[in-house]
Amino acid sequence: IVREELHAAPRTSLNGPIGTLRRFAVVRVPLADLKEIKSALGGTINDVVLTVTASGLRALLQSRGEALPEQGLRAMVPMNVRAASEHLALGNRVSSLFLELPVATDDQGQRYRETVSLTKSVKSDGEQAAGTTAVIDLAGLAPPVIHSAIAQALYATRLFNLTITNVPGPQQTLYAFGAPLREIHPLVPLAAEHALGVAVVSYDENVFFGVIADRDAVPDLDVLLGAMDASVE
Repeated sequence: IVREELHAAPRTSLNGPIGTLRRFAVVRVPLADLKEIKSALGGTINDVVLTVTASGLRALLQSRGEALPEQGLRAMVPMNVRAASEHLALGNRVSSLFLELPVATDDQGQRYRETVSLTKSVKSDGEQAAGTTAVIDLAGLAPPVIHSAIAQALYATRLFNLTITNVPGPQQTLYAFGAPLREIHPLVPLAAEHALGVAVVSYDENVFFGVIADRDAVPDLDVLLGAMDASVE
């Protein structure tokens, strides 16, 4: 956490005071399309998800006339750290990785390759996950006042620009009283001074990008959504 605080996330119009009202929209993409991309170019479905989101963020910042941060926009990406031996244990075991999305890269193919390389290096490093997991473990032993301080550090504006969470769901149709479940719209809460968040879930051969934004800070949400759709194409 200290290392990430010293190397702060870039300042953007997506990180400022937010209100209590929200915009919410869903981008629906066939899972087969994302599989085709990763099969042709390497990497994982999650790499495709991150690149599609980065492409949308790039278009949004450009439309606002903002300089694209060369070091990338930093995304907090929750990850499961439960060991195989803990699969029956109660409670969540979730840590977070911090990834710099290459929004300043012009070529989309190169943007994807940089994302693949970045996620590989972060996962193989292991220090990030170990660090945030240690903080979470320590929080379980700490008094409430320390809980508050740790939570504020983990979700500080300086640490990251937005949250992107990707969860695989069932690939068969689910039913309730004979009625098919058509879609799942995922939602991630916004942290203070974080005007945008992206939650992704795959279900029944489709992938749903749930994009939530502060109503007043992101009146141009359609720019992001359109660029994400175009990115997949």
